[in-house]
Amino acid sequence: MQELNKALAAQIYDTISSELSEPIVVSRTMSHDRFLISILENEASRSNEETTDLMADYLSGLREGLDYESAFVISDYSHIYYSYNGLGKTLDLENDYHDQWYPAFLSQNIPYNVDVDRDELNANAWTVFVNARIESDNGTLLGVCGVGVHMKKSQALFHELENAYQVKINLIDTDGLIQVDTNESLIENTVLSDVKLIKNEEYNYERQGWNGFSISKYIDRLGWFLVIRSDGSTQTNQFIHMLVLNIGLCLLMMSILFVSIRIIADRTKALAHASFRDQTTGLLNRMAFEEEKARLMDASPDENFVYVTADLNGLKTANDTLGHAAGDELIKGAADCLNACFGSHGSVYRIGGDEFAAMLTVTPEQLEDILRNFDEMTSAWSGKTVSGLSVSLGYTSRKEFPSENISEIMQISDERMYAAKEKYYKESGKTRRG
Repeated sequence: MQELNKALAAQIYDTISSELSEPIVVSRTMSHDRFLISILENEASRSNEETTDLMADYLSGLREGLDYESAFVISDYSHIYYSYNGLGKTLDLENDYHDQWYPAFLSQNIPYNVDVDRDELNANAWTVFVNARIESDNGTLLGVCGVGVHMKKSQALFHELENAYQVKINLIDTDGLIQVDTNESLIENTVLSDVKLIKNEEYNYERQGWNGFSISKYIDRLGWFLVIRSDGSTQTNQFIHMLVLNIGLCLLMMSILFVSIRIIADRTKALAHASFRDQTTGLLNRMAFEEEKARLMDASPDENFVYVTADLNGLKTANDTLGHAAGDELIKGAADCLNACFGSHGSVYRIGGDEFAAMLTVTPEQLEDILRNFDEMTSAWSGKTVSGLSVSLGYTSRKEFPSENISEIMQISDERMYAAKEKYYKESGKTRRG
């Protein structure tokens, strides 16, 4: 039962970690944006009005294009807090306790952190902020930037997972203070003192009562612990139900074994194949992706290994304006183009609604030809309902980063894809609605 509970915790961990990774990637990409760095480096030579207008244009485009509740920049030169609607405020580091997060973050001398706070510019709503340090090429501190995700989005995800698995889920800091909970009154107000908090790669399991349990695991990218708890009553009932069901199935299978073994074998093979395929596109699915990723964590990738991240642009706009049939047409179109160009060189996966990935074994010359063919194919694509197709790509090769593991290679590729997506919306003038 302990191993089953750990498997459940691993599934919840993957879902939550994946959901909160995107704003981290976006904030870190902002902190390296040459356009933003240039604005801050030349702030002293511009008027406040001119700098405010530049920041407002930049942040509003980012906020609307990537669908976040908040996007911000703080200048270390002027201590001005720039927001998507212009000049938010000037930090008062001596008298305003709301502003103490800024020196506290800088004192840690880390690239980024994840912080829960009230958003003064959005009706004091609880928000998960990702703060990223901005530096010039010579290492001079220029300020802090980032995005904010409304707490209600995380709460909705937690509520869905808690109902599905009949457990209680929390994200807490290293002192045990609750950062995310479906009960808003507990956020930044309650400490879980009875939870084992150990920063390692393991799921720390503690038995509670006759069949209850508590499982914690440190999420390094967030700097928080995931905590999953249960009193065990639901799991006990499910276990008994499954035990009775399995006994019945075993007796049934034994009684018909000699007349149906070939049928069962064929059906099992077909189901195993189907479980690794996305029904909409026919591509390999998230389950197949995670299995291959786990294999590559234990076995070093080939020297010609290339990882590609792809994200479909404008899917929500198509769904909202033309209907879900149009959205499905875009998804299938992107999948067909990806499979046609990348499929013969490796595996192509659909890992989310509009998210795809490919794991290839190609030389740099082959990759260049593949990417050119993909650009030509997507540019020429036209559907029955939708006239055009746009896909943002990011890719990373083993040769480029020979010392990085598969997770780090995938993270770099994700960052490059989000940068390409931001460039697409900036250059096209379109608003990202999903």
